[in-house]
Amino acid sequence: MKKIFSLIVGLACCGSVAAQQTYTLEQLKQLAVENNYSLHSAQNSIQQSKQQRKEAFTKYFPTVSALGMGMTLNKYLIEADLNLPMELQMMLPAGVELPSDIHLIKNGVFGAVSAIQPVFMGGMIVNGNRLAKVGQQASEIKMELSEDQVELTTEQYYWKAVTLKEKQKTLNSIHDMLVELEKDVTNMVRVGAVNRNDLLQVQLRKGEIESSQAEMESGLSTICQLLAQHVGKKDESIDVTLPADLSALANAEVPNLPLTLRQDHLSALAATPEYRLLEKNVESQRLLHQMKIGENLPKVGVGASYTYNNVMDGNRGIGILFAGVNVPISGWWGGSHAIKKQKLAYEDAKEQMSDSGQKLIIKMNNAWSAVETSHKKLLIAHDAIGQADENLRLNKDYYRVGTTKMSDLLLAQQQYQSACDRYTDAYADFQTKQLEYRQATGQ
Repeated sequence: MKKIFSLIVGLACCGSVAAQQTYTLEQLKQLAVENNYSLHSAQNSIQQSKQQRKEAFTKYFPTVSALGMGMTLNKYLIEADLNLPMELQMMLPAGVELPSDIHLIKNGVFGAVSAIQPVFMGGMIVNGNRLAKVGQQASEIKMELSEDQVELTTEQYYWKAVTLKEKQKTLNSIHDMLVELEKDVTNMVRVGAVNRNDLLQVQLRKGEIESSQAEMESGLSTICQLLAQHVGKKDESIDVTLPADLSALANAEVPNLPLTLRQDHLSALAATPEYRLLEKNVESQRLLHQMKIGENLPKVGVGASYTYNNVMDGNRGIGILFAGVNVPISGWWGGSHAIKKQKLAYEDAKEQMSDSGQKLIIKMNNAWSAVETSHKKLLIAHDAIGQADENLRLNKDYYRVGTTKMSDLLLAQQQYQSACDRYTDAYADFQTKQLEYRQATGQ
């Protein structure tokens, strides 16, 4: 029965492994671009700004309106009694008779259509269209920022998963060492070569490693779930492909410092999406200032209208051509202050662009310093692996010949594990810092 149960568990595990999809970093980035919610939202904002720009363009065309109305009354609107005195009736020409009463307007139809073409609106239509164009460009720049953030988050999740997998491999290697060491020490205790305390130390250390393995497995599962949700694969079990130059820690070749990545930060400023967005903010504030002036300028328009009614007897139509000028005289009382307020907002936007531009250059300097620092830490961590590996080998040999204690051997194992973990962390940090620098300089 136990064999059958084991077989079922084994088949289930095989099925789970087979269903798990493994992705490279580039594949994950592509999936994130296609499926991430924030990018879909940014794309939707671009479409909204395009529609707003099209709406602004329609202001160039005439404003056309139509009105239609039908009515019926429960009695005539106009009623009059025309019974004239006998003296007046005798004064009428022969054969002419007047009605005794008059009833007018009981039902009818009224309709009107008009078209007004703006001729001069104080520049509000022109500047409104320019503002809509700037808004669309700003939405496209925000899309770039969203793409950068999604790419950075993808890379952070990926390297977190990679570091956990590498640490998991290190723990497995240490565990295998301890299993072999436990066998050797058990035999040595059996023949009386060492005391039982050494065996207990090995077993305690093995228990610690097994506990760390369980925690590492849980952490890796969580980060893979987060990564799957981030790239739009929330219903799938995914895994990451390890980079080739990280597989053999002690023998791996350390990547060189990418000097070709270095940019002239002052020249790179204009290429960054953050600075271009600041420029668009200045432009929009300038246009808003022009539009505020336009609100207080005279407006000129020409138009035509046609009305029809059959309220009285017969059908009547009237066509009208007209031109109009609207001068907001009293509007200047408060309008002048509104113009000054918008002018101050425009000046503030220019100062903000200058100040933020300086901060962006500082951000670039710090990002490059972070690249250099992470590379130095990577070199140090790589050298430490070799030293820790040699120290572990020597302690193994010394313990076999009885010239060192078990605690020293276990300490050497811990130092080797820590050195491997530090190199893995340093490698992942170096890769992430390069991406952060590329994004900071608009590459």
